[in-house]
Amino acid sequence: MRFYERSAGAVVYAVDSRDVLYLLLHGRYGWDFPHGLVHLHETDVAAALREILEETGLKVELIPSFKEEIRYKYSKKGRTIYREVVYFLARARDKNVTLSKEHDAYIWTTRDEAMKLITRDETRAVFLKALRKIQEIDRKKA
Repeated sequence: MRFYERSAGAVVYAVDSRDVLYLLLHGRYGWDFPHGLVHLHETDVAAALREILEETGLKVELIPSFKEEIRYKYSKKGRTIYREVVYFLARARDKNVTLSKEHDAYIWTTRDEAMKLITRDETRAVFLKALRKIQEIDRKKA
C-alpha cells in the first residue's frame, strides 16, 4: 500500500531597503520554505496562505503566475510516504516572524546563503525558478 500527501507553501521573500531577503524555516527535516499539508476540500492557494500564517505569523501577497511542484518520498513510522509539494511565490508585508512550535529556527537570508542552507535539491530548484520570477518582476517595474 502506498501513502500519499499533498502539501502547499511558498518561497517567501521581503524587500529590505535595496536587498531582497528570503525566509527559511528549520525543522525536523532541515531548512525549507513554509509549507504543510493541504486539508480535505482546501485549495492549494488556501493551504499555502494558511500554512504561512500558522508557521510564521506573516501575512503575504501571492505573486501571480508562479506555481512549481516537486515530488519526493520519505519514511515516517516505518512507512514510505510519497509527497507532492506545490510552491507559490509570496511577498511578505513585514519580517516580523512568530515561529510555530513545529520549527526550532528561522532566518531571513540572502540568495546565496539560502542556496547553501536549503536541504532538498528539489526545493533548491524551485528557489532558482522563484529567483528568475522575482528578476522578471523587477524588470517590469524598471
